[in-house]
Amino acid sequence: MNFDWQQLTRLQFWLDLKEQLADIGPLLPFLLAFLESFFPVLPLFVIVLFNVTVYGNLIGFLTSATGNILGSIAVFLLFRIYVRPSVEKYAEKHPRISRSLIWVAKQRPSVIFYLSALPFTPSFLLNTFFGCSRFSKRLYMTAITGGKLIMIAMMSFFGYSVMEISENPVFIVISVMGLLLVYILSKWANKTSGIDEL
Repeated sequence: MNFDWQQLTRLQFWLDLKEQLADIGPLLPFLLAFLESFFPVLPLFVIVLFNVTVYGNLIGFLTSATGNILGSIAVFLLFRIYVRPSVEKYAEKHPRISRSLIWVAKQRPSVIFYLSALPFTPSFLLNTFFGCSRFSKRLYMTAITGGKLIMIAMMSFFGYSVMEISENPVFIVISVMGLLLVYILSKWANKTSGIDEL
């Protein structure tokens, strides 16, 4: 039986999932945000919206942020420990990979912070590329934590806005304008940093 991937973008899918996994309790919002780091096909925005809608603003934000931050760090460490040695050997014979690793090594922590704070940045690429590089583990984990906190906070606000739309239509305008601004900033940051060329 074929799986309809489009249903992942529908809030009702996640509400139905909550009913099916009711025994997990408060671990569910954490696990969903954690798994998104490993499976980029999962829509983080919808997951955060689900968490905020079902578990409230504070719990939804905390579980989403904690899960996604720890998931990102886990992916980074897995690639650092198990994949980097092979990638470095492969890069010796492939100039493009070598150039990408050099680009990563030259980045400042602020670049990671800004990129990870923008929802439309390919987070999985950040985790894997920096994991395969010799970039400082401590600096990466610090920068990704700060950036993810801001990103999840923005998503949580949008989730709150969606819930308020029925009572105050002005939140529709705020949400649309906010998402458009974040999208433009994300595209600009990706182009400026060079991550789109990796």
